[in-house]
Amino acid sequence: MTDLLVTATDTGVGKTVVAAALIVAMRERGLRAVGFKPAETGLTGETLSDSEVLAKASGFDTPLARPLLRLEEALAPAVAADRAGVSLDPAQVDERLRALHSQVQAVVVEGAGGVHVPLAWNYTVLDMAVRHKLETIVVGRTGLGTLNHCVLTFEALRSRRIPIRAFVLNGLRPDADLAEETNATVLRRLLPAIPVLVVPRHRADDTLEAAYATVPYVANLAT
Repeated sequence: MTDLLVTATDTGVGKTVVAAALIVAMRERGLRAVGFKPAETGLTGETLSDSEVLAKASGFDTPLARPLLRLEEALAPAVAADRAGVSLDPAQVDERLRALHSQVQAVVVEGAGGVHVPLAWNYTVLDMAVRHKLETIVVGRTGLGTLNHCVLTFEALRSRRIPIRAFVLNGLRPDADLAEETNATVLRRLLPAIPVLVVPRHRADDTLEAAYATVPYVANLAT
């Protein structure tokens, strides 16, 4: 099975929810799957971190799936690492993914922000996708502005010949405005070769609960 990269058009759009939901869906299909977020920033300690949510969705905790960088400042990983006096070595990502494949059948890699975000200097989320031949799922907002963000992300991925499995517009509100109601249809028209899924906003107390509620909407991507 091809490893997946869950990336996004922006930060805070629900990558972790979708990544965790995909892991749960894979496990429901009988696959041993694990989530891996190489670099994690913006740690507060008040709630489960993204990597902790992925570990719980995976059903087991292994040191190999823990982030290589965990930093408090909510900045792009390369910037936060600079300020902390550390750095991410792309070779370490290579080693982790190879080691994880000795334990599992599928790895769901979660990026940081959008595709051009630097995980290290001269090493973006795009570079990681190319280097590891990751098929991508792009998470975007449902509201106004998402069409431009999605098409720009599509162009960036296509320029590096990175396959896109689907766009997931996450967080459709019960009282959706006209832009939210029409964006999925318009995006399908703009990018007719790419599936576009819509996930409603869930009334969940935490990210993990939202991920379990999201499973039915993304289960067909977990193959």
